[in-house]
Amino acid sequence: MNQNQGGNDARHDDDSALTDFLASLIDYTPTIPDELVEHYLGKSGFQCPDVRLQTGGALFRQKWFPVS
Repeated sequence: MNQNQGGNDARHDDDSALTDFLASLIDYTPTIPDELVEHYLGKSGFQCPDVRLQTGGALFRQKWFPVS
C-alpha cells in the first residue's frame, strides 16, 4: 500500500468529520444567545460572516467553561 494514499484517506476522513460537524452547527441552538456571542466576538475584533463559527464559539464557551 502506498503511504501517501493512506495519508490521503486519513485526511479525507478528517475533512468528512469536520464537514459533518460544521453542518450540525447549523441546526444547533446554544444556551448563549447569538446576539451576545456576536457582541463579544465583535468586541474582541473577530469578524466572520460564517454563523457556524460563531455558534462554535458559543458551544466552546458552553462546553469548556461551565457556569457554576
